[in-house]
Amino acid sequence: MNYILGLDVSTSKLGLSILDTNKNLVKSETIKLDNKASLEDRCLVVEHVLYSLNAYNYINKKNRFNITKVYIESPFMMFSGGKTTAMTMSKLQRFNGMISFMVRKQFGFDAELIAANKARGAVGLKIKRGEDTKKKVIEWVKNEYPEDFNYELTRYGNPKPGTDDKADAVVVALAGIILNS
Repeated sequence: MNYILGLDVSTSKLGLSILDTNKNLVKSETIKLDNKASLEDRCLVVEHVLYSLNAYNYINKKNRFNITKVYIESPFMMFSGGKTTAMTMSKLQRFNGMISFMVRKQFGFDAELIAANKARGAVGLKIKRGEDTKKKVIEWVKNEYPEDFNYELTRYGNPKPGTDDKADAVVVALAGIILNS
């Protein structure tokens, strides 16, 4: 079986999902990265995660997951109402490039970047102006994968931080399958 890896990269968290080629969700998680660590050290953490996904199992005589495609959500390219500074965008671009290189190093092929809005459009996820995008994406993924996409709630009933990252990773992986089939 071949698998598709979807990644949502930020400098503090990595949303990760694995789908099989039949669009079944196999794995979905958020990897928290140490904000005090350098980008290079955070990248080494991600390298270890990628290695563990691809590691050879000597008992079964095969790789843990036969990942044949990797899709990464493109880093944001525009300023959004004072929330994003040039320094933040630069840092995210740099880290995204480092992660793209780690994918190449680990799997032997380049990841494909997919813009968030293109990914959501490809899977048929429509978000109206003014709606909470993060919440809508989480709801959509939970509806698509009710048994396989699980997450915890805060004491106030909101999805725990990082849930949106792993939901975005699912959407990106699924969009990659749809756009390339």
